[in-house]
Amino acid sequence: MNRRCGISVCMAAYNGEEYIAAQLRSILSQLGDDDEIVVVDDASTDATRSRVRAFGDCRVRLIEHAQNRGIVPTFEHALRSAAREFIFLSDQDDLWVPDKVETIMREFAADPGVTLIASDAAPIDVNGVRIADSYFQASSKFSPGLWTNILRNRYMGCTMAFRATLLPAVLPLPHRFRVLHDVWIGARNALSHGQTLYIDRPLVLYRRHSTTATGRKRLSLAEKVWVRLSLLLALADFSIRKKLKIHPDLNLAERKK
Repeated sequence: MNRRCGISVCMAAYNGEEYIAAQLRSILSQLGDDDEIVVVDDASTDATRSRVRAFGDCRVRLIEHAQNRGIVPTFEHALRSAAREFIFLSDQDDLWVPDKVETIMREFAADPGVTLIASDAAPIDVNGVRIADSYFQASSKFSPGLWTNILRNRYMGCTMAFRATLLPAVLPLPHRFRVLHDVWIGARNALSHGQTLYIDRPLVLYRRHSTTATGRKRLSLAEKVWVRLSLLLALADFSIRKKLKIHPDLNLAERKK
């Protein structure tokens, strides 16, 4: 794919009418004329799509699913539709701090070897009031290491940006395993010998509310073990398929037929 210079912001949207307009405004104010926001709506049943269309901004591309596919396939659709050299991931309900794009792009320019950048985030409530000054100070310190993140994921998709050159090492995202896109991208970057840079400053206001897509409940010990095992299985499956050049939609058993 011939990519144009600039930024593609990839957003998976579902029933986000309450917050998505404010999030889009916080992003658009930082983008240039040649940048884009790719919003893939996963068959919302509320006014999410009309909220996006109302911007009337040519930099916002709305892709609509006829049926609900889930968060991982929806993010994959956004990634495959991105057409710029740098990809930023975005949730539908957060807010970007005013210098997020400038800060991240400055770091990419300073070190061409950096393939992925993540930052801290500051949790906010439904009204935009800060709950804490730092997400990682309240939980655990960020670490880019593969095994560290298999034990406990430190990657937050909403804080991540990466070079589009990483996409061949990331796609397809795992659909048959219980693995979220953020830890998958971080793990695949590590296995591909990519360099991760962490910015120890909140560049995202991370909104917490009852309909947040992730982090709504605590996992049991058995669920935690299964999540980690799923990531290992997905990484192994991905490597085998790449080596054997098996289509992602083809079961390994069908390869022998």
